[in-house]
Amino acid sequence: MASGANYLSVRVQVGWGDCDPAGIVFYPRFYAWMDNVSHVLAREMGILRESMIPPGVDLLGFPVVGTQAEYLAAARLDDILEVRTWVARVGLTSLSLRHEIVRIEADAAETLLVRGREDRVFVGHGPTGLRPRELTPRMRQALARFADSPAEAAVDAKAELSDGLQRS
Repeated sequence: MASGANYLSVRVQVGWGDCDPAGIVFYPRFYAWMDNVSHVLAREMGILRESMIPPGVDLLGFPVVGTQAEYLAAARLDDILEVRTWVARVGLTSLSLRHEIVRIEADAAETLLVRGREDRVFVGHGPTGLRPRELTPRMRQALARFADSPAEAAVDAKAELSDGLQRS
């Protein structure tokens, strides 16, 4: 994991199992790579992996409630890709992430392949099941470090629905 000026990034090398029979990356792999950066972000917010898997007393997580991707160019076997992630919006219990996946060319040039977005909700699993939880000050501080822009990452509690989910 690396962090740039204000984004998180993870590099991946395209493997054989990432490609479809046509020899290009199968589109769900891009979602998996975006998800990987979300796990890095959770650690940045102080959420340990152990608290996200059973058996935990109070399981925590950031499930996806919305996602989108725009594919601009193909990736192929052995390409080196970098997934870059910014925090686009922070709500009371939810956040939106903006992703770009670029291919790092042999001459260090970059080609933008995919633009993506994820909407996630911070949840805890208690006696009544999964329930939205308010983002903590520590989480907000970590999220602010990777803000797309200060205005977009500002809390927008008005847009949150009564179930704690925010929809764009």
